[in-house]
Amino acid sequence: MEEQLQLLAQLAAVDAELDELHDELGDLPNEVKKIEKVVRAKQEAVDATKQAIADIHHLRGTAHVTIQENQDKEQRLAQQQFQVKNNREFDAITKEIEHLKQERIDLDERLRISGVTEENLTATLQQQQAELDEVHAKLVDKEKALELLSGDQNDDLRRFIALRLKIIAKLDDTLEAEYERIRTFHNEAAVAVRRNSCNGCYSAIPSQRIMEMKYQRDKLYTCESCGRILFTEDVAVDIEQLLEAAE
Repeated sequence: MEEQLQLLAQLAAVDAELDELHDELGDLPNEVKKIEKVVRAKQEAVDATKQAIADIHHLRGTAHVTIQENQDKEQRLAQQQFQVKNNREFDAITKEIEHLKQERIDLDERLRISGVTEENLTATLQQQQAELDEVHAKLVDKEKALELLSGDQNDDLRRFIALRLKIIAKLDDTLEAEYERIRTFHNEAAVAVRRNSCNGCYSAIPSQRIMEMKYQRDKLYTCESCGRILFTEDVAVDIEQLLEAAE
């Protein structure tokens, strides 16, 4: 148990360093994700406006052909009306002619207002593009800051993660599970007793319990107040020495 307790103390020391490294990043990773989402939304808006302007250009480019085709079809249908043999056929052709006329009227109206529509869309696009450029610049700044911090941390992260894996490989599975369970409530799952108090919640530890911890190292002790695993100061770990020993 004494060796296992030493491993728990080492694991706690390593996790404290990893937590500190993650804290240095702060909210930057989440901020980057949020800004990325805004950039995507604004890019989609820009793309939609560009497509609407392109549709207007396409309309202008093909409208005269469509109008001419409709007129030609109306003339052919009008000629067919004189060749029908019953009222039902006559009414069917009349409806089709009316439909073609309505299509031409609608197309003429779309062409008439297309200039104003394009002006409005162009103004909207300029505003959307400016907003996109602004938020994209913000994203670049945040990504650079995150990359800088992450780059500085990479070596330390690799070292501590490798050391953590080595410790866990030697640690009893049941103790590891208990340690991780406590970690869900407290970042520091295993702490030293300092000045007769739990170094996690600072509750007083009875002198008799401390004596037992020093001389009876065949069991695991926890703080009755916060539930953290306790160890005496002589078990405490110097993280630099631990890293050097691991390397």
